[in-house]
Amino acid sequence: MVTAIEGSGRTRDPGEIFRKPLLDAESLNDSGYVLKAEIESTIDKVSLADSGEFPLCVNMRSTRDPFDIAFPNTVFLNGSSDRLPTIDVSDDGEHALKVISNNAAIAVGDPVVVGAGGGGKIDKYTPTVIGDTSMTDESGKIDDRFTELGTIVGYAVEVCAAGGGGDPGKDKCRVKLTIKLCPTIA
Repeated sequence: MVTAIEGSGRTRDPGEIFRKPLLDAESLNDSGYVLKAEIESTIDKVSLADSGEFPLCVNMRSTRDPFDIAFPNTVFLNGSSDRLPTIDVSDDGEHALKVISNNAAIAVGDPVVVGAGGGGKIDKYTPTVIGDTSMTDESGKIDDRFTELGTIVGYAVEVCAAGGGGDPGKDKCRVKLTIKLCPTIA
């Protein structure tokens, strides 16, 4: 086990689950959502990522109220609940992530990002098309491409059918996370 020494740079082992507070108004009805960093009342928190935003981590379980005796569960705690101070998250390893309902077909090895409509659900990454740079100034599109690379959540390790995200039992895709491994241009 790697131990952290002050100034060493590593504060936890690769793939280790850590805890982050959830935005007060947010609740999560399942695991596998992509989350982004937020600041609320000067406190670093997480919330559901939208399309084009930089991912921070994924949640490991829902915010289901453990005292809800209804089946199926109907009560999900939000970030302001006293019984939900933090949630379990990860930014490394393989995880089953939620897929948007009208997703494109995802093959093994395809990069994935938070899909249109956001909500922390993924879709296949489609890069910005860069034209012939010898004829026109494509610098804006090149900058866009570098920014897009920073939004990649990971790479699929299983096939996900097109439009299958809305079907019960097919709403997740297994992904090898690469969060924070792609450089970004600010």
